[in-house]
Amino acid sequence: MTFRYIFIIFLFLNYSFSTDAQELKGNDYRVGYFSSPPLVFLNPDTNQAEGLLVDLMNQMAQDHQFNITWVHEEWPTLLELSKKDQIDMITSAGYNEDRAGYLNFSEQSFITVWGQVFLPLDSDIENIFDLSNKTIAAMKGDINAINLLNQCQQFEVDCQIQEVNSYPEIFELIQSKQVDGGVSNNLVGIEYVKNTQILGSSVVFNPFKVFVAIPKGHEQSLLNIYDQSISKWKADKNSLYYSARIKWLQVEGDEIFPPWVWPMLLVVGIIAILALGFATLFKKQVNLRVLELTGREEQLQQIINLVPHIIYVVDINGDILLANETASHFFGLTTKAFESINSEKLVTTHPEYEPFFNNQILINPRNSQPIHKELTTDDFSGQEHVLYLSRMPFLGRHDESPAILTVGVDITEAKKFEEKIKFMAQHDALTDLPNRILLNDRLNHSLARASQHHHHGAILFLDIDNFKTINDSQGHHIGDMMIKQMATRLQKIVGQGDTIARLGGDEFIVELSELGTDTESAEKEALSICDQILSSIAEAFHIKERKFHITSSIGMVIYPRDGTNQNVLIQRADTAMYEAKANGGNRVVTFRNRLERAVIKSHELENELRRALERNQIHLVYQPIIDSNTGETAGSEALMRWDHPKKGSILPSDFIPIAEKTHIILDLGFWALEQACIQISEWKKQSNKPFFVAVNLSVIQIRDDLFLPKVSELIQRYDIPRNFLEIEVTESVLMRETKRSIRILKELKQLGIRISIDDFGTGYSSFNYIRQLPLDKIKIDRAFIKDIPHDNNSTTIVRTILGMAKEMNFDVVAEGVENQEQVDFLKKEQCHFFQGFYYAKPQKVSEFEKKALFL
Repeated sequence: MTFRYIFIIFLFLNYSFSTDAQELKGNDYRVGYFSSPPLVFLNPDTNQAEGLLVDLMNQMAQDHQFNITWVHEEWPTLLELSKKDQIDMITSAGYNEDRAGYLNFSEQSFITVWGQVFLPLDSDIENIFDLSNKTIAAMKGDINAINLLNQCQQFEVDCQIQEVNSYPEIFELIQSKQVDGGVSNNLVGIEYVKNTQILGSSVVFNPFKVFVAIPKGHEQSLLNIYDQSISKWKADKNSLYYSARIKWLQVEGDEIFPPWVWPMLLVVGIIAILALGFATLFKKQVNLRVLELTGREEQLQQIINLVPHIIYVVDINGDILLANETASHFFGLTTKAFESINSEKLVTTHPEYEPFFNNQILINPRNSQPIHKELTTDDFSGQEHVLYLSRMPFLGRHDESPAILTVGVDITEAKKFEEKIKFMAQHDALTDLPNRILLNDRLNHSLARASQHHHHGAILFLDIDNFKTINDSQGHHIGDMMIKQMATRLQKIVGQGDTIARLGGDEFIVELSELGTDTESAEKEALSICDQILSSIAEAFHIKERKFHITSSIGMVIYPRDGTNQNVLIQRADTAMYEAKANGGNRVVTFRNRLERAVIKSHELENELRRALERNQIHLVYQPIIDSNTGETAGSEALMRWDHPKKGSILPSDFIPIAEKTHIILDLGFWALEQACIQISEWKKQSNKPFFVAVNLSVIQIRDDLFLPKVSELIQRYDIPRNFLEIEVTESVLMRETKRSIRILKELKQLGIRISIDDFGTGYSSFNYIRQLPLDKIKIDRAFIKDIPHDNNSTTIVRTILGMAKEMNFDVVAEGVENQEQVDFLKKEQCHFFQGFYYAKPQKVSEFEKKALFL
């Protein structure tokens, strides 16, 4: 155990995590290479890529059924293509920190090389000191050039680098004596020395591993398949990896050593003997220094023992050099016993620990990347843990033996919490049934299976008859207990492979999958289950020693007969359910063509909506958003209303889905944004106080290429100050449009627009994903607000969201605030803003202006 190991531990604790690979079958990849024989080069006779790596990669492509297009460019050009994300992989890449900023490197290398200076045949250069004031040709951006400069600087040698674009240019300059020498890796130099009047010098430096790399942000599949293949081949002496090395390098060993290495080793040995003599002179001073460092190491050992993570260091021989108490306890040993054990022997007796010690070290730690993986495993006592394992090869400052540092962070509780939050986000808080989000996901799978296997299924839309009357007369607590009992009865009737979901209120969806390959028999079976449901619901509900009798209306569709799109199917089941209610309830109605009139009416509404903007039938209303601390109006949400000449006021929930489906939302959404900007401009003239106006953003607008330019033009035209315009986007939009959403939200932020997530808590997004977004505010969905503070699940969710928002420095708006109890609870939990009917309904501008205190 030495001081340097402990020091490196603290530098390493902040490394990030990585993800697993995905399948490649059928994909096409552009792999860039430059002339670097014999590793990879362009054969001028065949105009094809050849070389050691080409053989290996082509075999990988054949094994895993993907295609490679080999792209030949100069090395500097390849780096630029990688930065611009115009190529899928580059080959023959050495690792450095600058490249790691825009490239992800493979874990496995296919060769180890070193830098070497090559000279004209009559050159008098013998060592690195002779390079002073000499001009050395080097390839632009080459690791060898960088390493040579570092070597010259260390020895205070003033060598001049002349950059070129390729290795052939270097050796042409050497042969024509336009430069004093050139630098490349040893393998390339050997190829050119064979056929030219060029000499390989004794100036060699910095062995490094040769990797492949992909641009940052690309999927890891190709990189992972490369690592798996190379690792597998290296373990088999009869594999393509070794036969290709013999073919291209004419060697059978793992590395290539030039003949001058052995004399050099002899010289180094003599120098070492001399150094030993000098070391004796300083023995007393060293002993004093050792005592001092030992005391400091003991202090640092105590410090790392306080870190609640697994920490240990293993050398290339598998010996444990350092460990903290957390690591030792995990393996059931004392720290002293753990530091005296060999990891290979430990794995032999405990094979389950193999993931902690495999891939132990890379040849050159300075050019190696950290390895990250998530691991589910048991400790010595059999208790299961989920660990995030980070492993980093390194080389001590004066050490010749590489070692590897491992840090294991126990994320077991975090995983459980994330799963709990995910369950709460996908399930109804009252019944624990799937909610609309999870239902959509399952319906997508069922419809895909039905299409693939040609079977039929049914979707039932259930609604309790006159449930509102029960709620109003008996109270919500009775209604909630009735809903829970109804969910239990449905679960007893419906099979395990089917889905029961609660959409909200008294609405349920039952999806019956795989009813058979015949439409009539599928419908007959579904009707039989419907009869069982109606009979079960008709039985008395016993709630608080009282009996209640209710009935239900069911709308049914059969897929794929009645549609292949889940939204269409649910809409048609809903239409059939309302037909059942219209006929007195307590019955089942199967969707038929005669019910298509509802769809036709929807089309009519669509056509009328197209003309509504032209006829000034659309206007905005503003619902106040209240500052919880002052009780004053801090801003407002702009909401659209449609004043239909015959149907009266139409709410957004009735026409926005149609507008999105038909892309009319592009015109409507831009109109709403412009009206909000106009209103901000008007109110800004009347007030010196800050305020904001929030406008909803549709997924269709995010997909529109013209959206950002239009918004930018509005901001400039109406001179909207920063933070006065706010855009609200739902979680579902963000999860469907992940990369595009993040990019667009960041550009909106640059325009001075605040970003808010609407209906937070109803989507799939994890806290880790939310952290990536440029958010200012989150709005808790009214579904979680309506039952607080009496419903434990709702209060837990709200507290969790508020706690997360506080940690991430987000403002929070509670939607759907309707009573003083909710206000008191939210104030106590430090919610920032309130919005709901308790304060005000959406209002026209004239009415809003009378009460807005910022005016």
